[in-house]
Amino acid sequence: MAVFTDLDLRVSNPPFDTTEYNRRLSGCQLVAKRMPLVHVSGRERAFKVTVLEPPHEIPTSDDHSYCTDYTRHAEKLLGLQPSAYFYAGRAHPGFGVVAMAFAPHCEADHTGTVTPFDTGGLVHPERFIKIRLTDPGSEAELVAYGQASQLLLDRWREVFAQILAAYFLTDAEYWTGRPRSLDLEGLYELNRDWRAWTFEVRFHEGQSIHQREAWCADEPTMESLRRLLDAQHTTPPGDPPTPLERFLQGPRSLAPAGTPEFCERLEQWVREQVMS
Repeated sequence: MAVFTDLDLRVSNPPFDTTEYNRRLSGCQLVAKRMPLVHVSGRERAFKVTVLEPPHEIPTSDDHSYCTDYTRHAEKLLGLQPSAYFYAGRAHPGFGVVAMAFAPHCEADHTGTVTPFDTGGLVHPERFIKIRLTDPGSEAELVAYGQASQLLLDRWREVFAQILAAYFLTDAEYWTGRPRSLDLEGLYELNRDWRAWTFEVRFHEGQSIHQREAWCADEPTMESLRRLLDAQHTTPPGDPPTPLERFLQGPRSLAPAGTPEFCERLEQWVREQVMS
């Protein structure tokens, strides 16, 4: 049973505090409406390749140079279409060296699905996201849980707001804490990795990197981009910018010199957007 199943009924009974849930819900709905989508790039394929070569986008898992076989294996098991992957407001440094945030309205250009946890972690051989199984070790039970937990792209923000109101004492705990362990399946009880309670958003189409609202990279990446720019000939007036110029002329990096805390810096920006 997905963590959001019968949530209205769940919050109406102990140990939930129905009054507190109702008090928080409207504020959580505003946070959910504003929540940017975040993608971290540069692990499998150098980020400069994404910047320099068409189509200059975060691709779906059909791009074997960008996504891993683990991703495609998880999609096959769970019956998911090849997708481009994002987290709701969170950035994980394990996926690369550049974190980018995209405005909520970018979803209007896409089809896709959403799950309230990292799907790859659920069915990964190391099972770094755990649930309570009636048959320990059952891949079929994991798959059934993952499939039952899928949401439509146009509904997930509604459910996200409900999860925030029900399981988090404050909005900030989505980043700084963990949800209360009040789910029957143990998703919130058995895990310490925040990917177990971060919504995973999947687009069935690529997402242009030029549509980002904010971005931040580590120091070697920023130095690499600067060297590439210095090596280019100056674009004549009136000529279109090169792909690198276009990227760097977009929103300025949150840390122009780069920072090893690029994910934390981007998440700080996200929190400023949604909690202002």
